Amino acid sequence: MSRESEKALHQALEYLAAHEDEIKDEGDANRLFQEFAQHYNAQPRSAQPETVDDYLELAEEAKTKKAAMGYIKKALELEPDNLDALLMQAERNAKSPMDLVVSLPPILEKGDAQMEREGHFRDDMGEFWLVYETRPYMRLRYAYLQALKDCGMMRKAVAEGERLMELCKSDNLGVRYALIHLYVYLEEKEKALALFHSDEYDEECQMLLALSLLYFKLGELDTSLDYLKKLRKCNKDTKKFLRLVCRGDGEELFSYGDEQYGYQPNTIEELVSAYGDNLYLFVPAEHFFRWANKQIKN
Repeated sequence: MSRESEKALHQALEYLAAHEDEIKDEGDANRLFQEFAQHYNAQPRSAQPETVDDYLELAEEAKTKKAAMGYIKKALELEPDNLDALLMQAERNAKSPMDLVVSLPPILEKGDAQMEREGHFRDDMGEFWLVYETRPYMRLRYAYLQALKDCGMMRKAVAEGERLMELCKSDNLGVRYALIHLYVYLEEKEKALALFHSDEYDEECQMLLALSLLYFKLGELDTSLDYLKKLRKCNKDTKKFLRLVCRGDGEELFSYGDEQYGYQPNTIEELVSAYGDNLYLFVPAEHFFRWANKQIKN
């Protein structure tokens, strides 16, 4: 979701809340939403950047680092402690994930202080992504999780992932996918199973593939095969995916990924996305994939 779309959605929810007494059923809610959309679309749009979000959108679209950093500087002049702007600045300055591991903790301290001061830890624990004002903090923590993972600091990455899941039970950022693969890497069987059964995740392809690999690593081949069969049942592209991995044809394999638009669940795109996001786990698992490919006949 773009910053403009996120801002519009936030305003729409505020509009619905302000007219809550008019909502008797879904039809009333749809009518009010349409009213908001008409008012919103009729508002004149300034050609000049005015807000932090305006400058950050320009920074995202900038063709050069110099131009991007100029827009980020403008955003920080408006709001020196804006977490999205500070994160973007750190990411643009980073030459490696290790740079982020070093530069993000001081920003996280600012974020912690903001969340504490504004009462979000008290009032919104477990629902952070559902609160517009806490989203920059969630994005910041998620970026830190990714940097830790990229640097091989797996235990610290697990702690960060578990903290994110505490902050947002509905897991709108998909932290569970990072966590399940980290658990498999560390062979944390109990934690992996607890996450798998904690919500409606037991039919998700990424979870099933990860657990099949976990049990293979533990030498429990019958259970590994059970999860592999469940994966094949919910994703018809499982055999194709396994075959491509075994063939070692990275160009063809990653041709099924779509970094811009994401993936459609239960397709080869989802499996390729899981593979690409967790190369640290899957690349050394050559023998698992060769075994799994022989088990799945078609």
